Amino acid sequence: MSNNPKFEVVVTFKDFLGKTHNIVCRNRRKLAEANEFLKMFKTESVKINKILSEYPVVMGQFPKKYHKEIRMELNSAGFGSVANFLIK
Repeated sequence: MSNNPKFEVVVTFKDFLGKTHNIVCRNRRKLAEANEFLKMFKTESVKINKILSEYPVVMGQFPKKYHKEIRMELNSAGFGSVANFLIK
């Protein structure tokens, strides 16, 4: 039996939709890769939340009169697929 403890870390990330993602890393190289990968999602989530926080929410949804504006802002920021998912 080895004296070295087994390295296992779970990296948890909560996206802008509230879904929690768990990534299991079994060595330090994979941990660094996971952190680098998630850093991209964190910056995108901050940008999306900044855009969406400018608009009012009524009963968990954006009012229809703001849909066009929200889509245009998200598309101009490069989040066209997010706009399609958020506003139906």
